[in-house]
Amino acid sequence: MNQAVQHRFSRRSLLTGAAATGVAVAASSRRFPAHAGTRAANSATPTSPTTLDGTLRIGVESGLAGIALYAERNGEAIVDASAGLADREQQTTVTTSDRFRIASITKTFTAVRILQIVDAGVVSLDDTVTQWLDDPAVARIPYIDAITIRQLLNHTSGIYDYFDGNSPFWQDAYFGPDADWSRVWTPSELLAYAAGDRHAPYFAPGEGAHYTNTGYILLGLIAEAGDGRPFVAQLRDEVLDPLGLADTFLDASEPVPGDYVTPYHLIDGEIIDVSTINLSAVWTAGAMVSTTRDLARFLDALLGGELLQPATLAAMTAFAPPSFKGAEAGLGLLRLEGPSGILIGHSGDGPGSAGRLYRMTDTGITVVLLSNTGGVESAVDTVFSSVQELLG
Repeated sequence: MNQAVQHRFSRRSLLTGAAATGVAVAASSRRFPAHAGTRAANSATPTSPTTLDGTLRIGVESGLAGIALYAERNGEAIVDASAGLADREQQTTVTTSDRFRIASITKTFTAVRILQIVDAGVVSLDDTVTQWLDDPAVARIPYIDAITIRQLLNHTSGIYDYFDGNSPFWQDAYFGPDADWSRVWTPSELLAYAAGDRHAPYFAPGEGAHYTNTGYILLGLIAEAGDGRPFVAQLRDEVLDPLGLADTFLDASEPVPGDYVTPYHLIDGEIIDVSTINLSAVWTAGAMVSTTRDLARFLDALLGGELLQPATLAAMTAFAPPSFKGAEAGLGLLRLEGPSGILIGHSGDGPGSAGRLYRMTDTGITVVLLSNTGGVESAVDTVFSSVQELLG
């Protein structure tokens, strides 16, 4: 998320709530899933180690269970490294080919799929949501008949974010006595939190910018309405398989053969296994799993024009004025300034995950950093800042 929000709950109360529903999980006092699209560039940059291996070691020493780093330019690998543990209990080390949760980096995949449907002439960026969706939960969202697909993509819709810090979703899904962390959420259940009788919008459509996961849930539904197939089938047929992304999955909607690294989260000073958290609560806003190499291939293909028509890619990378702590929002992409220049890509922090996927525009280097530890954003940002300096 674009705003840091603390939920003051003790580990004991959260574990008690989980046990009441028969789910053996531990919850965090820190908000998640989170969006950290601007933290990587804007956090203070400490004195960096002189080698990339040293940078990764510092990340592990700072609290990251495991970490993987990949960088390439023009399809040629520059760095392919890893450190730490994929599973603390089994003492399994992270490898460079391991899969991780990628949280809000999922949004870029969702945006690409919508824009492919635009390229097919099925939908228009200026179509309104109600031209495609007639779900009662959708109809209860304020201004919904005026909100366009473009505004969903660049976070200018004003729609209330069901992951906002004051949303009752947090009690219902994670922190309340009846919360069931294994619950499978439907898109309609998530959209209900943005209904006008539950919370006002942030502003009228187009009159501001506010990061909202709700908009990307709507985009998943619009993709299904426009294409006629489940979103996961579209994603696989039109994006993942054509690019050969064999290790990338929409975890909320399909099995992940061989699974992925164990996700951990910092809870009351302790790193806890949070693998039982169901990712259906973020669906097309944050439920994907991938590897460093797959993500680099995806961003290179996207910015290289393999996935979208030139005019559509130009619209995707037409960035608005700064709105998210210094970042400029495109259509599923962010542009921001890092220690070594301008970055284009996306980030995400979620339950048991932290990811950074960016192109360093001054050098043409694509950098992917993934960790299986959430709640330790400062450590991730320190590593990513150091990586940029060393590569830049």
